[in-house]
Amino acid sequence: MKTTIKAALSRTLPFIVMAAAYFLYTKINKMSNPQVEAIGFSPYAIFFVGAVLSWKFNRSREFYILLILALCIASMAYLPEISGTALRGGDIYSIICMVIPLNIALFSFFKERGIISLWGSLRMALILGQCLFLFWQMESGEREWLHLLNKEVVPVNLHAVTPIPQLSVIAFVIAFAILLVRAIVHRSSSQEVSFISVLLAIFYVLHENNNPLLYSIIFAASGIVFITSIIQDSYSMAFSDELTGLPSRRALKQDMMKLGFNYAIAMLDIDFFKKFNDTYGHDTGDEVLRLVASNIKEVTGGGRAFRYGGEEFTILFPGKTISDVLPHLEELREKISKQPFTIRAKSKSKTKSPKRSSSARTSKQIYITVSIGVSQKNEKYKTTETVMKSADTALYRAKKKGRNCVSK
Repeated sequence: MKTTIKAALSRTLPFIVMAAAYFLYTKINKMSNPQVEAIGFSPYAIFFVGAVLSWKFNRSREFYILLILALCIASMAYLPEISGTALRGGDIYSIICMVIPLNIALFSFFKERGIISLWGSLRMALILGQCLFLFWQMESGEREWLHLLNKEVVPVNLHAVTPIPQLSVIAFVIAFAILLVRAIVHRSSSQEVSFISVLLAIFYVLHENNNPLLYSIIFAASGIVFITSIIQDSYSMAFSDELTGLPSRRALKQDMMKLGFNYAIAMLDIDFFKKFNDTYGHDTGDEVLRLVASNIKEVTGGGRAFRYGGEEFTILFPGKTISDVLPHLEELREKISKQPFTIRAKSKSKTKSPKRSSSARTSKQIYITVSIGVSQKNEKYKTTETVMKSADTALYRAKKKGRNCVSK
């Protein structure tokens, strides 16, 4: 339940930030001039902080999108004054309406390959190339591409609904669809959810197109959303095991410090796992770890599972005794032992015929077993370290008994 609430909060936090930003905008008329001026400069400060965190945690996608947003809001603030014409200002608006969804969709596909690297240089060159090309289009007489931004490409009149050019509306819709699919596929990452919230918020502010302060607030909120995304994913990487999805050993140490006066700790180990890895390979071994972890994650009795390391797992039972948790551990052990695991292998035949290749596949079912040791806090074992060591000793007793059993 607690994990579900955290996951829901993680997914909705970007939208909460954007809603708070809009609420702030509604209170602008009650603010003093220094406060309003501070809001006007806030996006640049937030973007700088976000860029530093992106560089520190190797989050190139956020770094480059923050850079693009900074260039866009700076263009709206300063380039119209330089050009001095409404036409040029209109150009900037049309360019931003296209550049933001296009780049957010594009950079969402790029893998994290570093910022100060060859790949980072190429992406920086991509952004610089866009800036130079668009500046040349604005300053020269060659304006074909700028005219194209405002061209009607489908027989639908959107001018009565939004000032955003039709082609840009299509770009926003395509970018949203791409990010939504990626968010569904990559459930463990908050990046795509953050990108979606930023995309929708910027679409709204471009649609309104009536107040520079609204731009500043929404763009600043976009920077905050990316910063929270970086922090959330960095925390997840530090405290979650990537392979199994269980909390990691670091999270275990933190939760052990929260335990009260009564608790039980169980140590669980997959039987003959090294032999299994040597026989079937590490990829199949990883599948076994994920299978076992999925069962341990659902342990009853109020237990919380962690991956301790290798093929070993730990389960904490706050406020419980050995007698309380033994039935739940026995149920878990039996559940794992009765769940078949299918090993698929391919024949060494070098034939390229699809039919023969399909028939050459062989498979067999095996059963995975685990050994469990459990201990509790008492007069002899007064600290979490001694209780865990006692549970580890009980685990070795379970192995000596023949494995696939629970020992205390």
